[in-house]
Amino acid sequence: MSVKSLVTIVCLLSAGIISGCSNEPKPAKISREEAAIEADKKKLDDMNHQYARIPDERILEDHNPNTPLYTELKGRYKEHLKKLQKDVAATGAQFVVVIINNGAGHNPALSNLYGNPYIVSTCKELGIECVDLSPVIAQQDPYVVSQTPRDGHWSKKGAAFLASQLAPIIRSHSNAKSTVTYKDSERPETFGDLPPNDDEVLDGGKDMPYHVQANAQGCRMTHDIKFPKTKQHVLFLGGSQLYSPYLDNEFIAVTLLEKQFPNAELINTAAIASTIDDYVSLFEEKAKYCEPDLVIVQTNGGDITDFFFTNRNHLSRILKPRMPSAIEDNYYSTYLK
Repeated sequence: MSVKSLVTIVCLLSAGIISGCSNEPKPAKISREEAAIEADKKKLDDMNHQYARIPDERILEDHNPNTPLYTELKGRYKEHLKKLQKDVAATGAQFVVVIINNGAGHNPALSNLYGNPYIVSTCKELGIECVDLSPVIAQQDPYVVSQTPRDGHWSKKGAAFLASQLAPIIRSHSNAKSTVTYKDSERPETFGDLPPNDDEVLDGGKDMPYHVQANAQGCRMTHDIKFPKTKQHVLFLGGSQLYSPYLDNEFIAVTLLEKQFPNAELINTAAIASTIDDYVSLFEEKAKYCEPDLVIVQTNGGDITDFFFTNRNHLSRILKPRMPSAIEDNYYSTYLK
């Protein structure tokens, strides 16, 4: 081959004219795990488009808690509660379930009317300490303890009321102590799902601005958790009832409790729309590494109906598609299409 021909081939290769050579950068290789995550996201998007509706209260509109669908959802709730109980027990921490729901001064929502008694009986069956605050919440004036009529979440007085109900639980377990510790190298960067070091004003689309602050570990609190720990660690797993939208950090129940228990570190991992489904994965992936001695879980009957597959697909912290069971698919096709 002549020198001229060789130079021509090299030029053609460099220009990408001959197949197998291009100036365009090669696409970065992705791992099998990353590919699986992207595939799940794509499938989840497709499913959320196909199954766009979330039933919530409508599941119980016939006032029958013994339908095949609600029975299936109750079973799902029980299995997740058992899993969380087992995971907490493995750390040696004390486990307490607290039923907290909206409904001050009102008839309870159907999900709580039928769901809360089921949670109480399930906790009794599993040997879990359960404190049902729904009766005392129902006795309160909604115009005092909530932001009714603009919103049903806690007002400043309502958060103070909630703190007064939670304080005896913390006090009664002041000697609780976990049996595990973790190396700094084992600990994830965050224990909660809020943006680390978040500091912003939100309004939830209701023109009700409130100041949200998170520590470096993604919890709704204004200081970081240090290790090795020198205080009892009290972990709160919860949804909006403990997160308290429309209240600045300084007014929410967990912050108020911090002032009452200076010898304890109160760790608030609550987030809007979180349920038992989310607490299981959050505890396993992150929260257990804060070495809690006492784990207080907020729940209510809404967590049962939230196990419907469309709710999980739209709102779960785990971006993994859940296919409907035959019972769920039949319900969706009959009532939601």
